[in-house]
Amino acid sequence: MSRARRRADRIREEIPIQRVLADYGYEVDPNYDGEQQFSCDLHGDGYDMLPSARVYPDSASWYCFACDVTRDAIQTVRDKEGLEFFPALKRIENRYGLSALPFEEGDDDYKKGAAHGATKEITGLLDPSKSFEDDQKRVHTLLDGFTVDKDLPMEDALKLWEAFDKISYHVYKKTLSEANGRVALAKIRRKALEKVKEAAKG
Repeated sequence: MSRARRRADRIREEIPIQRVLADYGYEVDPNYDGEQQFSCDLHGDGYDMLPSARVYPDSASWYCFACDVTRDAIQTVRDKEGLEFFPALKRIENRYGLSALPFEEGDDDYKKGAAHGATKEITGLLDPSKSFEDDQKRVHTLLDGFTVDKDLPMEDALKLWEAFDKISYHVYKKTLSEANGRVALAKIRRKALEKVKEAAKG
């Protein structure tokens, strides 16, 4: 299990979904544990004349019959504030006073972040079903979340972004193969996770 998954599971377990909805101004009683119907502003022109949504505290989620979408607290924050997954996690943790979870040896991210140096080892971690563009988006999202939420010291963030841009440029110009570009992106991701872990300890 990844650290991100543990963070998401903790949010679903510890932060009542009805509290999240009430904090966004939805007409939901944050202290009531039963199902409640309310109006959703995430479809159409934002004006829901009928109470189209229903919250289900037992599953830490809510469903809008007009949107035809089920949302938990994380997806609610993403849709309301236009955030990616990692920034949404951080926003909820900060808002509701959840301390940072430490990396554990069982975490997938820890295993990848702890891999030492050799390109051969990193290559073995790459998913053969993915492309350079997939890895590029993944690393971009990771760096963006760490930068926006200041998990990375600014100096480290700038260096990693610079390396990311250089790799993207050289692959685009075909002066670096996509295979080698993927390895280089994996090294950036590993370095970012290491730096965040160091910052969390400090």
